[in-house]
Amino acid sequence: MPELGKKEQLVFEITQLEWDMFQHVYNTGGRASCQDNPDTFFKMRMSQWLAYSEEVLESYRDDCVKAIENGDNLLWQKYARMMETTYPEEYENVKQYLPEISEESMEKIEEIVKIHLGWDAFMAEHYPNIRKRGRAATTGEDNVAAGSSMESYLRCELMSYSERTRELIYRETKAAFAAGENTLQDIIANETRFYGYETLEEAEKKHGEIKI
Repeated sequence: MPELGKKEQLVFEITQLEWDMFQHVYNTGGRASCQDNPDTFFKMRMSQWLAYSEEVLESYRDDCVKAIENGDNLLWQKYARMMETTYPEEYENVKQYLPEISEESMEKIEEIVKIHLGWDAFMAEHYPNIRKRGRAATTGEDNVAAGSSMESYLRCELMSYSERTRELIYRETKAAFAAGENTLQDIIANETRFYGYETLEEAEKKHGEIKI
């Protein structure tokens, strides 16, 4: 097995820290099935983090370590915030425990989300068979049955990061967009490689043959 580079080591370390926090997220209906599926969790989370720079990774790794040392849980914060549009009554009971987010940070979060929505629309147009297997696109589509959309999930995850990590991701997202790149496409390409596909095109064709 080839030796992992610095970036891959950071990604694996982050995902292990996230998995540990994920094991202590308690759901109203009991333990979620995904909490007993480390293979899928690691593939999905590593796919995301591989799309960012080592500077982002080091900052977020520090976020995770500090949170655990302080008895906080960044994964719980993310899922608690997601309840605002799916379980609003329960959200009212937990929102007091969530860190305040500055107005400036929220503006940057919304800019990131807007760019990702554009990238998501590109994926839906060019890779519809892959895209239809994911979450609904927008917050307006959130409901108890379907869960949180891509938009809500991303927004709430960004809210769980430190100011420094958010700023770094904001800069990288804006730079990628200005360069005509698509970070979301990179993330999904990483996912398909974890599942054995060489290219997005190969995965798109295969998923078109699978009925869901």
